[in-house]
Amino acid sequence: MKNIKLLLVSMLAAVFSGCMDHHDDPTNYTYGNPAVGEANTTIADLKTKYAGIVSSNKAEEVQEDLVISGVIVGDDESGNIYKNLYVNDGSGTLVVGINATGLYAFLPVGQKIAINCKGLYVGGYGSMAQLGALYQGKIGRMPEYTWKDHVKVIGQPDLSYPELVPMEIDEAWLSSANKADAAFFVKINDAEFVEADGLTQYAPEAEGDGGNGVNRTLKVGNTNIPFRTSTYANFATNYMKMGKVDVTGLLTQYNGEWQLTVRTSRDIQ
Repeated sequence: MKNIKLLLVSMLAAVFSGCMDHHDDPTNYTYGNPAVGEANTTIADLKTKYAGIVSSNKAEEVQEDLVISGVIVGDDESGNIYKNLYVNDGSGTLVVGINATGLYAFLPVGQKIAINCKGLYVGGYGSMAQLGALYQGKIGRMPEYTWKDHVKVIGQPDLSYPELVPMEIDEAWLSSANKADAAFFVKINDAEFVEADGLTQYAPEAEGDGGNGVNRTLKVGNTNIPFRTSTYANFATNYMKMGKVDVTGLLTQYNGEWQLTVRTSRDIQ
């Protein structure tokens, strides 16, 4: 009887140990497609190649074996960026449309990636370049499974990449820059929110437009540019900061008009 009890205890211990070992094993999950090759073109060159398509708000499938590589400078952590990532390779910043949320969990700011553009579409959204898929004859967001087949994750997120240092711009730059080159990852110093009075929020739901966003006004010198915030951002109901502020964010253009979007509330100092 004693031997039988010892045998049962040993069997239970083995089963329990096996379960623990199974659950403690790493999943070895790899996001994306490790088979994506090395970069053979730049974001700036890609924008130039499809400039005519973008400016006319059309979309065209990439037929060549074009691979770009860059660092994510804008993700959806706060909810202010929706179903987009912003990728910078030093030559420029590109908007990538993906029909998925929670992307920052796998692709946060500071993550380097390579994108196989062949089979994807480049098009103009408000005359600004975007990489994605065809949707009702225009550029749209690609399905997540398509994205995962075209992206390779390179190493671990690293906030020391030079691509994460925003370009510092001012009023003179805004008046002379070529909007066709947007998007830009920028920092604007000593700006001011025109509507900030201690009582006004960035993007209360009641003021949201058809795109669930609210436009405020950022004054840069004597130039005003739209400052856009989603009503779904986790800081949407924060009160706007008064006085001089330094703002880091993604400077885009929509049909010839500048528009600035921050990634999180930490971008407003």
